[in-house]
Amino acid sequence: MTLEVSLLGEETFKKKIKVCCHYLLASIISGAISGFFYTLIIFVFFSWIPHLIKMAIFTLMLGLYTLDHFNIIKVKVPERKWQIPVEWVKGKTVHNMWIWGLILGAGIFTYLPYATFYILYIYIGLFLNPVIGLLFGIIYAFSRALPTILVALKNKELELIQIKKLYQNKTKKYKYFNGFSLLIFFVFMMYVFFKQYIINLI
Repeated sequence: MTLEVSLLGEETFKKKIKVCCHYLLASIISGAISGFFYTLIIFVFFSWIPHLIKMAIFTLMLGLYTLDHFNIIKVKVPERKWQIPVEWVKGKTVHNMWIWGLILGAGIFTYLPYATFYILYIYIGLFLNPVIGLLFGIIYAFSRALPTILVALKNKELELIQIKKLYQNKTKKYKYFNGFSLLIFFVFMMYVFFKQYIINLI
């Protein structure tokens, strides 16, 4: 949970800005490096597969995860429910922020139940290039760090019970939101697939 990052106890606004900058920088660096290597591995590993087969497999996978996010079928999302050990964040605040930022910015190590994260990296690796993956990693890391920073700068301290309640309330709503995003992506992929292959055969 990014809202558990200990940004909230800083005494002055200047200190909060400093801590937030460290957290944001660590997240962005981690997201950029991770995004590049995720997509590079996919790009290299699947480079020998014909484009038609990659399109078909990806579109099928996209359709399955779309149905999953609307609770029509169940498809396992490769996410982990691992949490950063308390022992790792018992140091100075800036040190803790770098640990949080580096781990959360990478995306795959902690709780991430929505398939859109994986789908976009797979799409970039299959059909684009790792440089785009690096840029997407930066965007992802920034967007994941931003809610924590906004909460910290508002001086709004949240108890653990409040945090858990917040996440429980938003999980279902966010899953449907991700489902609509996947549905739009699926329609787009079907359009591209038919335009490139089916229409040419007619």
